[in-house]
Amino acid sequence: MTDLAASGVTVYSTARSSIRRDEQYHLRRLLEVARWAEEAGYRGALIYSDNTSIDSLMSAQAAIAHTESFVPLVAVQPIDLSPFALARSVSSLAHLYGRRIDVNFVSGGFSRDLAVQGDTASHDERYDRLTEYATIVKKLLTGGMVNFAGEYYNFRRARLTAPVPHDLLPTAYVSGSSPASLQAGEALGVGQLSFPLLPEDFAGPDVRKNKFGSGISVGIIAREDSAEAWRIAHKRFPATPEGADRMKLLLSTAVSSWQPQLAAVPIPDEAPGQTYWLVPFRYHHTFCPYLVGNYDEVAQAVSTYLDGGIRTFVLDIPEEPDDLWHARTAIERAVTARAARQQQSPLSEG
Repeated sequence: MTDLAASGVTVYSTARSSIRRDEQYHLRRLLEVARWAEEAGYRGALIYSDNTSIDSLMSAQAAIAHTESFVPLVAVQPIDLSPFALARSVSSLAHLYGRRIDVNFVSGGFSRDLAVQGDTASHDERYDRLTEYATIVKKLLTGGMVNFAGEYYNFRRARLTAPVPHDLLPTAYVSGSSPASLQAGEALGVGQLSFPLLPEDFAGPDVRKNKFGSGISVGIIAREDSAEAWRIAHKRFPATPEGADRMKLLLSTAVSSWQPQLAAVPIPDEAPGQTYWLVPFRYHHTFCPYLVGNYDEVAQAVSTYLDGGIRTFVLDIPEEPDDLWHARTAIERAVTARAARQQQSPLSEG
């Protein structure tokens, strides 16, 4: 098994816990995905933050308490808790369990979530607020005293009693694909997570990338046989009129730039030989595109993303543990192929 971390590639899965389930389902499903990710050698899994999910930090604590090395990638929105409260939670988990969490800073979520909390900030204003928020969190986590007078936050002599040990400091990302999100990520010195366009478009020289690193959220259905991969894909994500109507409603209330951008990608639902597949997104099954095919076909798409600077992959929610292993096989093939190319032409690739 290829050591993905040693190759500079980080892979997370995704765990989502909707509150429209019975209470026993939440924990069972969360721990299921956490253990699957740990066994498959992933770094961890993204835990969503929105008003239809269990609190992301409490979910992270539950996952840490029942695993050995799993790292929750916790989505955090400034309107949900103060920067001091987030820093204290990260520090508390580090000191209670000797474990880290990673943080995905999200500027906002769905319009309904913003509305119920009375948040009327514009798209770019939310990224300005996020920059202030994450700046304060980073200073607190490293033990610094924070004196900060900004447009959104004011702190005087704020300090954590127990800063996070250096080896447990979180890896952080800013979520988004707009110029404002890119500016926020680079101002903070952290990588970017976004939903990818077609591999060849995303890796193009005219697409500006965050100089501190880029990652994508994408689903992967890979199998030894391409026909089997597509059979599974069509069974899981049917193209239904009801799904199309739900997506139209979502787009009509979108507050993020990535949703209309992804919806506008000009490819048909079914295109022979096309690995990149938008049906799961277009018909409101999930929030990301998929890569579907045999291992080599998916590996080729992953290789193109790697060539475009992508080093972090956040894979969609798995239905079974084999999903993670099959996806890992394709990613490993891409990483191995890229390493071979670099050895042959060390000056030709970044």
